[in-house]
This record gives sequence, C-alpha cells and structure tokens, in this order.
Amino acid sequence: MSAGMIVLGVIVGIFTLLIIITIHELGHFIVAKISKAYVYEFSIGFGPKLFSIKTKETWVTFRAIPLGGYCSIASDKVDPPKGREKEVIPDERKLDYIARWKKMFFILAGPFINLIFALLLFTLIFAIVQHKKNDMTYFGATYDQDKYAAKAIYDNETNINYVGQEFVLWGFRLTSNERNGDNPIFDNICENINNDSCSDAINYKDNDKATSYSKTVYNFIDNLKKVEDSDTNVEISFSYKIVDKYTGVALHSDLKITKKTHYKKGDTVGISPPTRLYKTSSEAYGAGWVETFNSSVMFLKAIGNIFVGNFSGLAGPVGVAKQSAQVLNSAEDYFLFAASISANLFIFNLLFFPPLDGYRLIENFFEMITKKELSLKYKIIVNTIGFVVFLLLIIAVTIKDFIG
Repeated sequence: MSAGMIVLGVIVGIFTLLIIITIHELGHFIVAKISKAYVYEFSIGFGPKLFSIKTKETWVTFRAIPLGGYCSIASDKVDPPKGREKEVIPDERKLDYIARWKKMFFILAGPFINLIFALLLFTLIFAIVQHKKNDMTYFGATYDQDKYAAKAIYDNETNINYVGQEFVLWGFRLTSNERNGDNPIFDNICENINNDSCSDAINYKDNDKATSYSKTVYNFIDNLKKVEDSDTNVEISFSYKIVDKYTGVALHSDLKITKKTHYKKGDTVGISPPTRLYKTSSEAYGAGWVETFNSSVMFLKAIGNIFVGNFSGLAGPVGVAKQSAQVLNSAEDYFLFAASISANLFIFNLLFFPPLDGYRLIENFFEMITKKELSLKYKIIVNTIGFVVFLLLIIAVTIKDFIG
C-alpha cells in the first residue's frame, strides 16, 4: 500500500471516528437535555478551541484535535468552562442532583445510539445492495478466471463465458505419475464409497446442498500440502455441481468431474470468499440485524483474547488507517466499515472498565443501591489508573499494527 493511500486512510479514519464519537456524545447530550440538565458545551474534538456556535444555554465548540468529543454538564465538582463562571445554575439542573435512574439513561444513551447507528447502516446497505461480500459462511466461491478451478470448469462447460459462484466445488483429486496414477496423492471426489479419503470430503457425492466456502477453502489448504517436492508431474481435477445461487441446492443431482490439468506445487486453485445473495429486501434487512450482532460479538471476543496475550483482533490508529485505505474505492465497503466501528464502539463503551460508560454505569448503580456517593479521591484514582492502562493498550496495539 502506497504512502499516499496510508495518509488518505489516516484522514478518512480520523474523520470516520470523529463522526461516530460525535454521534455517541450526541446520545449523552439528548438525554441530558431531556433530563433538564444544564449542558454548558457540546464539544466536537479535543484541545484548543477553533470556534464556537453559541446558543442561549449550550455552546457547540469545534476543537483542534479531531479524536473525540464530550458534553460539559454543570456540576459542583467541576469548574465551569472559561467565560461562563458568572452563570447561576439552579441545583436541580446540575448533574450532582439529578435522579440516579436518569443518570443511568444518560450513561447508556451514548453506547445505545452507536448501536442504532450501526444497525441503521448495516440494514440500509444490505437492503439496497441485497448482498454481502466476502462471506466465508456462504456456499460456493468467487473464482479467479485464470486459475485452475475456473479453467477446468470452462473446459467442461462449452456454453459459458464466466464461471460464477453457482458452480460449486464438491471435491478434488490429485494424481502423480511418480506415485502411479491409480493411487492418487489425494482424492475426495468420492465416487467410490470405500475411498478412505472421503472422510476429508468437501461435500459428499449424494448431497444436494452445497457446503460453506470456509469448509471448502480449508479442505484445499490442508490437502494441497500433500504434494511433495518429488511429485513433478502432478495433475488436478475437480468435481462440481451447479446450484441455485440463493439456496445452494443443486439444480441437478449429477456430479460433474473435470478433466485432469497440470498442477504446480504451492499454487492456489483460484478461489476466494463468495458474495452472499439476498433474495428479498426483507431478508437483507434481517441480515443487517445479524451482522450488527456478529460485529459486536467479534469485538467482544477480540477484547477477551487480550487476556491470553492475543492482540490480533484489535486495531489501533494505524490499523484503522490501513482498513480505511482499503475501503476508499467503494461507498458500500466504507459505510459497512463505519457500521462495524460503531458496533465495536457500542461494546467497547459498555466494558466495566474506568473511565468507560460501562464502569460509570456500575458505579452509579452502586451509589443508587447504597444511597451513598463514592469519595471523589477514589474516583480520581480509579479513573487515572484506568486511563493509564487504556493508554498502554493503545500503544501495544499500535506497535502490533506497525509490526504487522
């Protein structure tokens, strides 16, 4: 990836994060207003002030560092913003005196609006395009038209000009002259029910429902390794069926087998993840809900893997920049990327870790039950420790992004 694309990715990544975090803070702001809290400032960004839009009560401020934002709410524990010291705020409009149950809604509003934003983007994009790219759990494959699998199918089918994902691989066979062609290196086409290799089948001959791409590709990855350096004249052939592109059910029960073609050790057969197709807008809409859930769960698993020393599922600023650069050529990919970040931010902010919203929720719930406020000293210490740990995590993930 070129340096220019990395820089552009950084800009787009920062812009995307700024929008999503601003939406998060907007959730807090809306509930604060509904709760009659006095909001001094709604800040977009951190650091030095660039300019403000001043209303009677709340100032909307744009700041120089576009990596976040915040809502400044009147409180006895925090000094008012510069220039607003003389404003007299009634106690009932200060955060300290607002009912605890209202504070819980205030805390939850930020993550909740991130969830709604992710859900809106996923469902809207899927409903418009009615597909999902690169779905490992869908059947079939996207074929490289110049590689082994597609070329072999072309040779078998005389009246096609493109091998689409309705052609689904059912199995493959590797033979070598050095080993005697009657005893293949590997064979899971499964014409013979006594063939021991059928335990490694991609799909069995008599099955009419195509299996997932994930099972297909890993079958190739695992078994193409069986070709040895001494196997110089290796040939590969494939079995396949033509299926309905929406259901994966074979249109004909007959298993088609391609002619043998020369295979070079180390080559791939030329398949990549397929595009999941949705027959109706309602099906695509439902898939948006599923994708929102899956994105959130995947991020939660990535967080859990930190405790076993695995940071591979997380991305820091550099990782986000790289991902941003990869989606710049497609509006569909960009908005799905933004939806994924918003779903991740929903889960991230609900973690029971200071100073995140999840910890604030637990803290507020504890004070509501005990009817006793935790000491300010305790809150400062806990939030400071949490911030330092969080900063160290960002540094670790950023180093991982550079190394990777």
